[in-house]
Amino acid sequence: MLRFISRVICCCLWLGSVQAAGSVQTEPAFDGSPTPPAPLRAADPTPETLSATQLPPAPLQAREQPSALEAEVSRLRSQALSVDPQPGRVAREQARAAWLLGLLYLHGIGVPASPSEAAVWFERARALGEPLAAAGLAWCEIDGCRTAPNPAAARRWITQLRRVDLPRAQYLQWLVDERLSPLQLATPGLRGEPAPTPPASDRQLLLSAARGGNVHARIELGFESVGANRPTEALEHFRAAAPRSEAASANAALLSERLRVTPPARSSALAADTFARAQRNHRGEGQPANFVEAIRLYRLAQSQGSEPARRMLELIFSRPGPDGQVDIAWMQQLAYLNLSGGAPALDSTTVRRALRREPTPLSDMLPAYLRK
Repeated sequence: MLRFISRVICCCLWLGSVQAAGSVQTEPAFDGSPTPPAPLRAADPTPETLSATQLPPAPLQAREQPSALEAEVSRLRSQALSVDPQPGRVAREQARAAWLLGLLYLHGIGVPASPSEAAVWFERARALGEPLAAAGLAWCEIDGCRTAPNPAAARRWITQLRRVDLPRAQYLQWLVDERLSPLQLATPGLRGEPAPTPPASDRQLLLSAARGGNVHARIELGFESVGANRPTEALEHFRAAAPRSEAASANAALLSERLRVTPPARSSALAADTFARAQRNHRGEGQPANFVEAIRLYRLAQSQGSEPARRMLELIFSRPGPDGQVDIAWMQQLAYLNLSGGAPALDSTTVRRALRREPTPLSDMLPAYLRK
């Protein structure tokens, strides 16, 4: 009996150990075959998604190289702000650098335009010994670089400038007198007489400055000549200033175009006869007036070289009627106009609006390599 009980206990113990051992995973027997690859999961990228055309890294943003003008401005500023005591030539170059910086800021070249900043550099240039700085300080008083314009205060700087640049000093003095002169209330006459000329003393300053080579004085004389209906004289003034002034060059080109400055064609006897026939039709001399035939004959005479016929056609078509056709009343007014001679004339009001001045009386003092 005891033997039977002991066998039962041993069997129970063996069954318990077998059940416990069944929960432990047994390693598979090594059969020498290669391990199969792990199955691809849906979340894993396929070989095709690993594209070889990946985006390249963003290029480094290289800082733009400064332009030659910006580099020159930087050089001038460093030179002008040098605090070390400078001898002789170097000191003059330092003063010159400050003066050029003032001109650059005044005209907005290479730097933002700033008249107040220009005045600061003009003052520094004067303190460093630049004699031309008086011109900048005079202009700042006339135009008001930092405060309201005060032309009268410019006179002391003009006096200093006379020693180094007399023509410019004369022009600036004329400009001061112009700004301080009382308002002229007189108007041209009803028959279109030119406006009165400036007083003799003021005009003498302008003439002296122009004879000395000041381009701004030349430009003003050109404006004066246009206002007095002397276009050929105005053209001479603008051409004289053109080599050193873009404004004067543009003015000369404009006047040349308006005046059509070309050698006049010789009017033949045939052209003169055609023009006379056109006038008879225009005026109705010995026959009824026929404006259509008159215009046809004027055009024929122009093609034959008649200058009066060309002028008459320009006048006829300069004032069309409300319907865009020839104005009969205007034709009647032109019938007895004498166009056989005389100097060419301009619509001075229209031309003056198109003419230009330089932005400041100092623009020509910039070296050519610093101009726009």
